Amino acid sequence: MLKFFKRMERTRNFVLLLFSIVMVASLILFYAPTPSNVQGDLARDETAVAKVGSENITVADLAMQQENMSRLGRPLPAKFFLDGMIRERIIRGEAKRLGLVATDAEVASYIRQQNKPEEGDLPFDQARYEQNVTEQFGSVKNFEQSVRDQLSGKKIQAFLTSGVTVSEEEVLNDYKRKNIKFDLTYVPVSSADLAQTIKPTDEELKNYFEQNKQNYYFNVPQKKIRYIFLNTSKIGEKLQISEEDLKAEYEKIPDDKKQAGIQGQQIVLRVPKPEQDAQVLAKANELVAQARKENGKISEEAFAELAKGQSEDPATAANGGKFPGLVKANPSRPEDPYQRLLMMQPGEVTEPIKYQDRYFILRRGEGVPKTYEDAKKEIEVSLRNRRAYAAAAELAQKIDDRLKEVKDVQKVAEEFAAQTNMSPKDMVRETGYVKPGDDVPNIGNSPQFEEGIASLVNQGDVGDKIPIQNGFAIPMLVDKKEPRDAEFDEVKEQIAETVKVEQARARVEEIVKQIAADASSASVLSSAAQAKGLKAQEANSFLLGSPLGQGPSAATSEALEDAIYGLKPGEVTKEPIKIGENWYIVGVKSREEASMEDFAKQRDQLIEAKLTEKRGQVFQDYLASRRQEMEAKGEIKIYQDALAKLEEVPETEEQ
Repeated sequence: MLKFFKRMERTRNFVLLLFSIVMVASLILFYAPTPSNVQGDLARDETAVAKVGSENITVADLAMQQENMSRLGRPLPAKFFLDGMIRERIIRGEAKRLGLVATDAEVASYIRQQNKPEEGDLPFDQARYEQNVTEQFGSVKNFEQSVRDQLSGKKIQAFLTSGVTVSEEEVLNDYKRKNIKFDLTYVPVSSADLAQTIKPTDEELKNYFEQNKQNYYFNVPQKKIRYIFLNTSKIGEKLQISEEDLKAEYEKIPDDKKQAGIQGQQIVLRVPKPEQDAQVLAKANELVAQARKENGKISEEAFAELAKGQSEDPATAANGGKFPGLVKANPSRPEDPYQRLLMMQPGEVTEPIKYQDRYFILRRGEGVPKTYEDAKKEIEVSLRNRRAYAAAAELAQKIDDRLKEVKDVQKVAEEFAAQTNMSPKDMVRETGYVKPGDDVPNIGNSPQFEEGIASLVNQGDVGDKIPIQNGFAIPMLVDKKEPRDAEFDEVKEQIAETVKVEQARARVEEIVKQIAADASSASVLSSAAQAKGLKAQEANSFLLGSPLGQGPSAATSEALEDAIYGLKPGEVTKEPIKIGENWYIVGVKSREEASMEDFAKQRDQLIEAKLTEKRGQVFQDYLASRRQEMEAKGEIKIYQDALAKLEEVPETEEQ
């Protein structure tokens, strides 16, 4: 045991009380009753997928967990669940070997404490308890075994980590690193950004064309289209909308939708490396279980305490995880994790949500009401848009009928110009020779437009009105070219984009190294980037752990944070740092050291948090070491043919 602890002196940057996580996951998933839509006969298949000591893990065991997680909208591979169940069996076996299995009295005491009536002095309701756990976990026996495993695991962890300590210096260094504020100048570079600065010569483009002619054959006809354009916004400008109209619209809104937005809180856990994803997810699941232990909800204050101790987002953790603004509905961004809060009740907590390189645990707060005056402008815009679209669609149909009659785009545009609130010049537009998949100016890559002109075969053919961006198009075929080899001038722009990207990919590393070498200090980093056609950006009050950059491309890594932490004011990273497909050169303009006064106030809490983290890591390392030993001795066996049954099953539909 002493040798083991010497090997395990290291610590990492996250808390992982592994056993609690595995057991809570078992409570929620493994012992739930079989749903009616479990995949095929797998839920009844007793074939062994793995053997741990003398215990088998069956196809049915894994199918149950996989199905339940899929119903929560988070399908995961069977291997993920198998690893968790193997860890569970290892812990169960260690409890027996070390004589640390929880007693019947300890199990009963824990259950009574967790099911204590809120009224306080009421007796424990045994019948109600048995009914509840049977409904949720399949049987009383299964539930109580899982509780025994959970308590046994806590005993093992306490036994293994009783000698773990942390020094004040260790805690102080960690505190300083997380709370130093940096003012940065940085240059983010990707091959896509660099491509925009490259200007290939005509000779380079022609050479590329000659070498790749086979890729530039038009295998479908190209069509030139002249069309009449109706701008919906222009038509909307003419519409009269009264105060009574707006108030009537406001009254139609359900009370639960009359919100300016909702408040919320978050706990954010970083995934430093891809191989640590499962570990961070396990920690996130444990935090969710902790947050939901009181009837599935948690108060703002209790969640704030969790966030302050666990969240790795410095910007919100200090404020109890509270968002700086309100969450509002945004249908255009369904991937935004915060949008899930809009479908929840106050106090509810999400499952861990993976977004970029982080796991988010979100708590729904109270809604903030929106008065008529607050909503008036938004209602007017919405109502005007709806009425304008309807009016534009009706007018487009009249124009379409007229164009089919006279076959003269210019004449029809002049006839209807006044009604469209546009000039004939703005109404008449013409494409180049286009084919399916092309990005058409003013229209984009539009399946509706492609479908609308597909039936136009002969010159003068007029199609039906087509919804396009900002309005409607009424198309007429002007000319057509049959399938053929492309001419250089026809595809020159397309070739230029391809050549720029290829050259950028080949040169990006060389260029970022030149920028780093030319930037002798943070103050000249911007000019060094500008000399290469790139632009430096600023990040003030930056905290390590926060993503560097803007939008979806913002990122961080251990290497980037180590580099920034090691810089003095005025210094620049000597080597560019690569994260994914992006490169970063960073200069520190100034740094504000962490407050020692605040450290003194939080000292005891920080030491306890660090100790918990270190104990969790020691326990995790012990389990990993124990698994390696058991695998080497043949005490853990995985049967790949049985596991393949679950990997082949298609994802179930979300319920």
